[in-house]
Amino acid sequence: MKFIVIGEPCADYIIKSDGTTFKSYGGILYSLITLSLLSDKNDEIIPVMISGNDEYDNVINILNKYENIKTDGIYKSDLAMRQVKLDYTNIEGIKSERLEYSTSPVESLTFDQISPYLENADGILINLISGVDLTLEAYLELRKNFKGKIHIDIHNLVLETNPDGKRSYRNPENWKQWCKNSDTLQMNEFEFLHISKELKNEYQFAEEILMGDESSVKGLIITRGKAGLSGFTKKEKVFGTEKFIDIDKQDIFAIENSHFIDSTGCGDVFAAAFTLDYNKTNNFTKSIHYANRIASYKTSLQGIEELNKLK
Repeated sequence: MKFIVIGEPCADYIIKSDGTTFKSYGGILYSLITLSLLSDKNDEIIPVMISGNDEYDNVINILNKYENIKTDGIYKSDLAMRQVKLDYTNIEGIKSERLEYSTSPVESLTFDQISPYLENADGILINLISGVDLTLEAYLELRKNFKGKIHIDIHNLVLETNPDGKRSYRNPENWKQWCKNSDTLQMNEFEFLHISKELKNEYQFAEEILMGDESSVKGLIITRGKAGLSGFTKKEKVFGTEKFIDIDKQDIFAIENSHFIDSTGCGDVFAAAFTLDYNKTNNFTKSIHYANRIASYKTSLQGIEELNKLK
């Protein structure tokens, strides 16, 4: 199979809960490497993304280590790679999984930059690492021209960068267009709370996404870290003699990992594992269980350097 992966690479400076710090390349690289490691040797992984000019060669060298990743779709920006500081210390009482600081991202992908790589593609993973990885126009044009499965992780669409570099949550005005034009949709519990000003109830949100007008979404995933995840789909139900379509919710517990080291990139790993399995099986329930297991194991690994252990 052929997979297109859209997102932004970045340089992560991670401050762990014990105060220690380490640097790692991150962002979309977590998804790309995971997809490469878990896929069959005949599968083809094509990142379509823009890398900062200062780290472009390093990104290419990292990805060239994986035989089934083709780097032809990686564009070089005139701007420097985005640097992200992820601070996991002193976050008790904060309605977030961490504090995040960021420099400016590179420019957004256009549809013209994506379209040359769509021929014979089976699935597309879009992971909004910066929140502006591609333009909304490019995304809608992509949906119009691609008939395979699209999985999108909303991720940082709900974040904005303040003048001091600190990132804070926001309610994006065009969230319905982003959320209703994929086949499957992923976000974590904090992102869900900020995706819409009005819909704070998960069932109401799932109903809008899965049963609303002009929506192509077949499955919604809300991840909850150590508390597991919830998957929402449409299901035919029976009450007496009456049949009707309603929202079906599946709650899945996280798989406890006694060797926990770092949760950075777990959502990106989940998205890649889900994309792979869902394209192979077309079984939403099986795929969220599979991705849950892979993301749980990732918590025992630090940085992209240790992802090879996923295999």
